[in-house]
Amino acid sequence: MKELFILSGPSGSGVSSSKFVFEELGYYVIDAAPSAVTAAILDDFASNNDAKGLCLFPRISGVRQVIDIAKKDNRYKTKFILLTTEKDELIKRYALSRHVHPRSILHNVSLEDAINQDVKDALDLVGIADYEIDTTRLTQKELRINLYNKLQGKDTENITKITFMSFGLKNGIPVGLDAMFDVRIIPNPYWIERLAPLNGGDKEVIDYLESFEITHKLLKEIVDYLEYYIPEMQKNGRANYTIGICCSGGQHRSTYVANYLRNHFKDKYEVDVFHRDSPELNR
Repeated sequence: MKELFILSGPSGSGVSSSKFVFEELGYYVIDAAPSAVTAAILDDFASNNDAKGLCLFPRISGVRQVIDIAKKDNRYKTKFILLTTEKDELIKRYALSRHVHPRSILHNVSLEDAINQDVKDALDLVGIADYEIDTTRLTQKELRINLYNKLQGKDTENITKITFMSFGLKNGIPVGLDAMFDVRIIPNPYWIERLAPLNGGDKEVIDYLESFEITHKLLKEIVDYLEYYIPEMQKNGRANYTIGICCSGGQHRSTYVANYLRNHFKDKYEVDVFHRDSPELNR
């Protein structure tokens, strides 16, 4: 059974910010599709998509019809998330953003009338929501954390996923790194005949690397930096952060250090490791 989330709320309540949380968690997101095509969307996703789950973001005016259709489809485990926001806060947000309210265009009404109708529609849905989040006094980051916790069943402010990516400089620097550490000052096992065919996940290579004091000193320097830097970086609400670890070929030293860092931080953060130039280790 596939997961299906339906999320809606008044325009300006944080629906757009919520989409990024679902995308970053691996859900397929469809925005503002009319209720008439809901059944077709569910059919297509059920048979043709390998994403973690599906999330629909219907406008608040049509969300009840979407829920009714989805609840009848036994291929999905459906949950409805409702965002609510006080009217005065919505007016303030629109005044700051200077965006045009969708209802103002579609129904040719004033901004205040459009917001009033959105708020009324949201109040009518409170009783059927699986989760309700009042965003009136939440920042975008606080909303992301709140929603992330509900989806993951966690109670934490650490919403950032850290990926340690090993690679070899001879093959170029990967696109999209947020930080990078060069570990080539550690002696290279490549020049030891029995170690050359191995990689940084093999015990013989690990023992060799850990026999050098410089390995321990460098690891301590990197860990100390990241222990300070990651919490500071998280204050910006970044959902994904990729830290590159490079050596010459991406086979021995960088893979070892990336694995070490993953193991060191795994109890504090959601972490992953990716070995670009030693793909066999990713399996």
